[in-house]
Amino acid sequence: MKKSILNLGKTLNKVEQKKVNGGMISLLTCESICKNAKRGTRCYFPYQGACDGRGGVVYY
Repeated sequence: MKKSILNLGKTLNKVEQKKVNGGMISLLTCESICKNAKRGTRCYFPYQGACDGRGGVVYY
């Protein structure tokens, strides 16, 4: 089974590897996420920040 998983797809060259975007896609803004989130919940749009636990955002 391991061999079949390793052979899935094709090998990417360096240029193709740089084009790959990974991670979480968030369509929600930090303000909308932090309205009900607990303190320390991280958000990333439009800037990287964290919820303050009172409905606000602390950007960093």
